Formats: sequence, C-alpha cells, structure tokens
Amino acid sequence: MFEHPYLAYRSTEFDQEQLARAAERRRVIEERSDQLVRRQPGPVRRLAGRLLHTTDAATDAARQPERRASAGREPAPAR
Repeated sequence: MFEHPYLAYRSTEFDQEQLARAAERRRVIEERSDQLVRRQPGPVRRLAGRLLHTTDAATDAARQPERRASAGREPAPAR
C-alpha cells in the first residue's frame, strides 16, 4: 500500500499550529496575570460543587465575616 505524504504533512502542520497557539496563550496569560478575573461557576460546576460539597475561594471569602463574628461566642451548654 502507498501512503501519500500530504496527510502526514497536514497533520504535523496542524499540531505545530496548535502548539504555537498554546505557547502564545501561555505567554499572554503570564504577562497579563494581573488582569485575569475568575469566571463565575456555571450550572455544571455549581451542581458538581453541591454534590461533592466543595467550596471555592469566593465562597470562602464570603463566609469569612460569619466565622469572625461567631469566633467570640461561647458554645451553648449541653442539657
């Protein structure tokens, strides 16, 4: 059987383009890391968080005032 080199060439060219785009994306992210804003979780991530009982940094930051306010309270005595 004969394999035409065009397919291998196109595949290699495509892989090299993907690698170049990924390298450029990493460079931009590294240079502009102060401008990045974390996206709000979508419905799938929120559902997964509820099922797995995980929290993210935004949720933890929102709960910090509650923890500080309740830190000085004494626990209720047992009956």
